[in-house]
Amino acid sequence: MSVRILVDGSNVLYWRGGQADVAAPEMVVAALTARRFSPVIYFDNSIRLYADQATLNRLETLAPVIIAPGGTQADALLLGDCGQGRIQIVSNDRFRTWRAEHPRLRGDWLVTGSIAKRGRVCFSKKLRPAPL
Repeated sequence: MSVRILVDGSNVLYWRGGQADVAAPEMVVAALTARRFSPVIYFDNSIRLYADQATLNRLETLAPVIIAPGGTQADALLLGDCGQGRIQIVSNDRFRTWRAEHPRLRGDWLVTGSIAKRGRVCFSKKLRPAPL
């Protein structure tokens, strides 16, 4: 059995050296899948500036991809789908502008991370292990 986990793809896009890298979300999804999680990845509509349709289609073979409609922030969709913290979110974003609407954002449902130079994906210790 796998555990659903949500990925802030627009944030993860910058995990590799602080520059937009379309390979970064794929690396994070692959690392989560290897840990028996079922990731769902969310992007702002601006992802189309960085990734072509072929790249998005390839990512969609690994995990469901949700792209916010123009004029809508992916954060709103992501936070709406997290079930008030019952589903963890992978992001380095602190969601400060959303805390009034989502007071549990300070809890342990945010998983931070980075991608090391050799492509190793590292997550915070808050990542809850998926059951065997």
